[in-house]
Amino acid sequence: MSLEQYLESLADDERPLRNADLMQLSDLTSEDLRLVASVWRDIDAGRRRDLLVRLIDLSEENLEAEFSDLFRHCLGDENPEVRAKAIEGLWECDERTLVTPLIALLGQDPFEEVRAAAATALGKFALLSQTGKLLQKDRDRIKQSLMRSVLDGDETLSVRRRAMEAVAPFNTDDVQSVIQDAYRSPVKGMRCSAVYAMGKSCDSRWLPTILAELQNTDAAMRYEASNACGELGEEPAVPHLIPLFEDDDHLTQISAITAVGNIGGNLARKALLRCIKSADDVASEAAQEALDNLDASERTFDTDPYAPRSAR
Repeated sequence: MSLEQYLESLADDERPLRNADLMQLSDLTSEDLRLVASVWRDIDAGRRRDLLVRLIDLSEENLEAEFSDLFRHCLGDENPEVRAKAIEGLWECDERTLVTPLIALLGQDPFEEVRAAAATALGKFALLSQTGKLLQKDRDRIKQSLMRSVLDGDETLSVRRRAMEAVAPFNTDDVQSVIQDAYRSPVKGMRCSAVYAMGKSCDSRWLPTILAELQNTDAAMRYEASNACGELGEEPAVPHLIPLFEDDDHLTQISAITAVGNIGGNLARKALLRCIKSADDVASEAAQEALDNLDASERTFDTDPYAPRSAR
């Protein structure tokens, strides 16, 4: 079946989306993309969204699948759910040409879901900028757009949260001030995002605050605090994380186990080995995965003394 014939069949909602057929949308040439663009709007919006969901799943399962050109095209789709999914599909793409459209979506898209997705995607570029992989002008534009959203009193809580989480890696004085203000917020979600941002800042000054939140009665906050510990990678956090291996909340439990594996060290290894023997299958599986990751990280470090430390 030619690409043109396959595109015509996509408009049929009754026709199942099969992975083998979907690979025809991989590695599109410029001519192929023009062909896709000519028929794309004829496909029902719900079908377009479902198609992108399948392409995202397929790209995670098949390393040869490459749909970034189609995802880029869908950033301009008339349906907000499709635009949001297109942003999600571009998560692995780190080309600086994405910065401009993402900033535009964050600042101008009328739909909250799309703006929030754009903020999260810009967070990846914020991290890249801290490793010298972006031009200074791109770094400045990313930070300015994210801070503008964080400080916009008319912006929704969801977008402001995502923007604050995304801007955290810059870790400048104004960013630290934003995080501190968010941590004092009466809104639980904003406080959780503040703790998440503390971890993303990779600044150990936040460690005492994060450790205190490991004792919070709210599971969502314990979960975020565990993740933040894993991001910071500070070994003094390990003894505080180990009790959460038996947390009543499974997400918190897994988060703590994963964080300990990311941090590493002798105590971390011993705790993970004990946890593997646990009668709790969820904890045992998470501990085994964390230990495997720890082993892989240590092998990399032993082989290459200049390799960056593994971090979540």
